[in-house]
Amino acid sequence: MSSRKHRGHENMENLCPVTRKRSTSKSLAVAAGALLSATKTSHYEHTSSPSALTYEALEEMGVGMLDSEESSSSAMSAIALVVSTSATSDDNSNETTPHANVARMSHQQPQRLSLSSTADTTLDSSGSNTTIIDDVQQKLQALAQAKRSALGSECSSNSNSPSKRTRNPLVAVSCNNQCDTAAPLNMQPSTSRQALRQPKKPTAAPTPHLANSLVGKDSFFVYRTAPMSAHISSGINYFDKLSDEILLDIFRWLPKKTLLRMATVSRRFNQCSRDETLWTRLDLGLRTLCPAALEQVVRRGVLVLRLAQANIQEPAFTPLASDFKCRLQYLDLSMTSISRMSLRTLISQCRQLKKLSLENAELNDEICAEIAKNKSLEALNLTMASGLTARSVRLMMESLTNLNSLNIAWTDLSADAVTALVTHISSNVIRLNVAGCRRVLFDSHVKSLQTRCPQLLELDLSDCNSLTPAAIEAIMQFQMLEYLSVSRCYLIPAASFIELKDMSSLTYLDIFGMLSDAAMEALEQQMPKMGINKFIHSSVSRPTVGSRRTSVWGLRTRD
Repeated sequence: MSSRKHRGHENMENLCPVTRKRSTSKSLAVAAGALLSATKTSHYEHTSSPSALTYEALEEMGVGMLDSEESSSSAMSAIALVVSTSATSDDNSNETTPHANVARMSHQQPQRLSLSSTADTTLDSSGSNTTIIDDVQQKLQALAQAKRSALGSECSSNSNSPSKRTRNPLVAVSCNNQCDTAAPLNMQPSTSRQALRQPKKPTAAPTPHLANSLVGKDSFFVYRTAPMSAHISSGINYFDKLSDEILLDIFRWLPKKTLLRMATVSRRFNQCSRDETLWTRLDLGLRTLCPAALEQVVRRGVLVLRLAQANIQEPAFTPLASDFKCRLQYLDLSMTSISRMSLRTLISQCRQLKKLSLENAELNDEICAEIAKNKSLEALNLTMASGLTARSVRLMMESLTNLNSLNIAWTDLSADAVTALVTHISSNVIRLNVAGCRRVLFDSHVKSLQTRCPQLLELDLSDCNSLTPAAIEAIMQFQMLEYLSVSRCYLIPAASFIELKDMSSLTYLDIFGMLSDAAMEALEQQMPKMGINKFIHSSVSRPTVGSRRTSVWGLRTRD
């Protein structure tokens, strides 16, 4: 056990030599003689180190110190190899020198012996100290070069051999630098002058198996991208081989914004993207349309168009906009900001409208005349519209014979306009809202309405505060009436509402603001099968009801 500790201590000394003080009193001749006498010995002992063999001397010999990144043990082992071959003892020094095992470097002894005999002859033949020192330095440099060449040849084949237990101290230099096993080991320290001058050797070619794997990985995308880009290099456009029907079937799955971008790809795409089948419905609610944008939308052949609360900038149509006719059938312009001129131009191009909403729109006789030309109009919403006159109301009621739903509430109609309404309204109307006709709608108008439209299902007379109990008697003549609203008709007493229980068809009754809570409970007990005050707002001819903001009259406006 003690011998192992002693060996470990010797190995630590070999790898980590202590710092030595250079003697300034010793002459160069004495140092050279000590070096030459050391080369003559053939046994390594714990002898003193020559003072001339310092780091500077090793640098001149071509053996420089390793970089700080490399292993310090490998660096000291490399220096110990040179020291073991060039010095054994010094009589003028009392310090010990690390020694190396002779058996590990036995193949280098012939060179050391030949050099020692040559150095001895040179020392005996020359009497000049300067000549001796120069010769010694030259021989030492030759010796170091020979050792490096010998180590390089030996380590390339035997350093990694499992049969040999000897370890080359410079192998760690290559290992720390993560060199490939196939590449030759560089036995020179990296900071030496010769190592810096030596060009880098090309790395060895990979094995055939490794080369095949690398080629496969590099060519992974090449093999797959080449067929995809073949039509580009060959100039073949595969879209030209597709029929228009197939392109339209692909385009119909695209959003409207993407369709507009596809129109800029090519002339054929532009033509296909303008097909009417791709623009059947469009929702532009709450949007701002640039000038002439509405004309482009209408030219696409849209059937269902929602422009609720949209802002249409002027001019909405170009001066030559009268040369086309749109295909609009369902148009929602509720709360839309549009001028009367643009609205007239838009309605003048529409002749196939089935349902139209102009809520809170500014109208005039010309616009109403254009509305009247849509003979197939079924639902018309004019809630809070302004500009209606007796003439325009009469013209529309006489022309719109297929009208079955009309909302003309809160339009500030005159008495003459109300008379024209109830006198010329189509008999096909089954839903009517004339709320807000204060002091202009009387009991006689209700009687005329019952005569003109006996098939009414819904009737809203809210806020018509000129009605009296005589109006209730006229209302009870409707045989099919299901919904009635007489909210805030203050001239009608509560007892008149009880008479409505004799109407078998009446299902809902709205009388907001007419009765107290106690009277309401009593009325509900008298009419248990009738729903009272169930609807706050009227849905007659309105395009959107409740939370369905993406559809108009039950039709989707978005794809």
